[in-house]
Amino acid sequence: MRALAVGDNFTAGARATGMGDASLTLSDVFSTTTNQAGLAFAEGFSGGIYADRRFLNASINNFNGALALCFGDKIGSFGISANYYGYKFFNETKLGLAYARKLGSKFAVGLQFDYLRMFIAENGQRQFFTFETGMQYKPWKFLTLGAHIYNPIPYKVEKVFGERLPTIIRFGLGYEPSRTVLVAVEYQQDIHYKPQFKSGIEYRPIKYFTLRGGVQTSPFSASFGFGGAVAGARLDVSASYHPVLGITPQLSLIYTYLKKKKPAHEEK
Repeated sequence: MRALAVGDNFTAGARATGMGDASLTLSDVFSTTTNQAGLAFAEGFSGGIYADRRFLNASINNFNGALALCFGDKIGSFGISANYYGYKFFNETKLGLAYARKLGSKFAVGLQFDYLRMFIAENGQRQFFTFETGMQYKPWKFLTLGAHIYNPIPYKVEKVFGERLPTIIRFGLGYEPSRTVLVAVEYQQDIHYKPQFKSGIEYRPIKYFTLRGGVQTSPFSASFGFGGAVAGARLDVSASYHPVLGITPQLSLIYTYLKKKKPAHEEK
């Protein structure tokens, strides 16, 4: 089984976790943790909070908060995020500052600088810096291609025990056969472990309600979830199931503010 490495890149957002973490081609405020290029296709100002409890264990909590602000195609989008994983005797903190911009109407790139802090009660704390970068390409309205790399320059953070920051490479696509269905598939490779394959589906039977499901390998887990949106706010709930370790519940809330456009007769 793959163990979590120091500085692992945790996904935030119950929409993404409900789709088996096949999140590379999604676009919302939590693109700060999945693929920063997705921020370029977002609009307005967004804020999000996320929480999960790994395998219902009170000592394995994961919390994330993120903000994103889009200034339009000419300037680009900025994002900040903060993630806390663990409990008082062992925890990891990640702070990220992201920038994304469209290069044309179909292609976008994103870059994020990360500050990482690991705390162990018996050994004190250690701090690291790294970065991650990604892209999204939309050749047609119904298809999105994505790629992302986290920590491109691998190095050991502790030579005696071989602790390291992981280098993770991901490729994926999102396909929308209709306006109510999204299918996503993804390949992920940590350079020191077996590859992972992820797939997820999202179905919106009515305007304000969405159902989701997904699976991933190495190790195997299955996910499901649902979400609702109204007046700029979106609440998503999901859970993933590991056949040995059990259930992980996830919850996120996003609020997006969009500046209202003036009617055509009021524009100068």
